[in-house]
Amino acid sequence: MSIRDTKSDGIADLRGAGAIWQVFPGRIDKPLDAQDFDEKVDAVYTWVDADDPEWAANYQRALVASGRETVDSAVNRARFESRDELRYSLRSLELNLPWINKIHLVTAGQRPTWLKEDHPNLVLVDHCEIFTDPNSVLPTFNSHAIESQLANIPNLSEHFIYVNDDVFFARYLHPNTFFGPAGQAKYFMTGSHFTQAEDPELPINQAAANNRQVVVERFGRTTSRKFQHVAHSQRLEVHRELQREMPGRIAQIAANRFRSPDDLSIPSSLAHQYAARLGLGYPASVDYSYIDIGSHSASLDFLRLARNRNVDMFCINEVLALKDGPDRSDLVRSFLAARFPLPSSFEKC
Repeated sequence: MSIRDTKSDGIADLRGAGAIWQVFPGRIDKPLDAQDFDEKVDAVYTWVDADDPEWAANYQRALVASGRETVDSAVNRARFESRDELRYSLRSLELNLPWINKIHLVTAGQRPTWLKEDHPNLVLVDHCEIFTDPNSVLPTFNSHAIESQLANIPNLSEHFIYVNDDVFFARYLHPNTFFGPAGQAKYFMTGSHFTQAEDPELPINQAAANNRQVVVERFGRTTSRKFQHVAHSQRLEVHRELQREMPGRIAQIAANRFRSPDDLSIPSSLAHQYAARLGLGYPASVDYSYIDIGSHSASLDFLRLARNRNVDMFCINEVLALKDGPDRSDLVRSFLAARFPLPSSFEKC
């Protein structure tokens, strides 16, 4: 038999036979444990407004000028379509990761219309600020190229989380979810192993194969499992090590205006593999859900996610738009508005 006494500071005592155990609610400050990570953590988002006429015109000019055959997913506009995901992702972050120090929003000189002009904890970062040769390689429409330059973000913290705007935080997550007690970046793997890709020419498959080859050449090890599409814990030191070891390769990726066969996917894959071999990262686990709105089962997947409250993060993605398929934009917006109804402090009144 036990008696629960709640004190004025919100900490409850469970009084049992010969012992008192203090129970700390999840969001109440508590003494740091030896296993706790408590360093400063920034968040980095990359975002594009595909509805911007100037961006669309630049995109079309670059596509015509490329003069090459590109597989659909390398230039497919579905990858850029906005359904206000960034607004709701920021709501989820502010609600469930309130300990984030600063948010760096990397854009092509764009600003969401709903975003406040000046917020102390959010900084807009233009592509021209992080690309080492902006006059030659910009504008770019290649997320791999943008991701290759994250280490150049001004005043970025050593520990940061890389977030695509299609990733959402479903419940409160402690910094320990992302970093170990000594600051190691935790990464999250799927149960799926690499096999011979059904379409090896897809850019995502080419980048995965390239990542694997780099790891084999550098460390004499191979990689066998895929990474989850969630927020990615990062160490700035790892990104800078990659820049030192392969400056020519990084420069080539930065120059690829569209996804290309020689790309690497750095923060979502290669950085994790490097961190593991350098002693700066290790595998962990989170509960997550992934919805491809181009899938025929998307409506049912949304229903399942709405009923599941045991998810840490979820991703709403569209690999390829269904030909003659339903437009699920309204479904996405209504789901996100219901899940995250309260405006964040980053939004205009």
